[in-house]
Amino acid sequence: MDHQVPVPRAQLRRLADELATALRAVTEARAASDALDVLTQVTVAIEDLSATQHELVNVLLDHGHNWSQVGEALNTSPAAAQRRYPRRQRRTTSSPTSL
Repeated sequence: MDHQVPVPRAQLRRLADELATALRAVTEARAASDALDVLTQVTVAIEDLSATQHELVNVLLDHGHNWSQVGEALNTSPAAAQRRYPRRQRRTTSSPTSL
């Protein structure tokens, strides 16, 4: 990409937390001795990473990138990126996370 997109720290922290959750699932899959447990943990990791990827697409679009740039980053066409990651409404305020 030609330029960096400033992303608010709160969003970066939330996305980092989502990545950490996926990494924990991968770590648990590596430690599992039962194939069904491995499959379960890998599935959790893939779902978490997919949700984070979708959120990153929205963050990029919220901060001025276009579908051509997003498609290039995803190694796909702009139209395919748009179909795979339907646009959510832009967030106007950050909602508190409950832990």
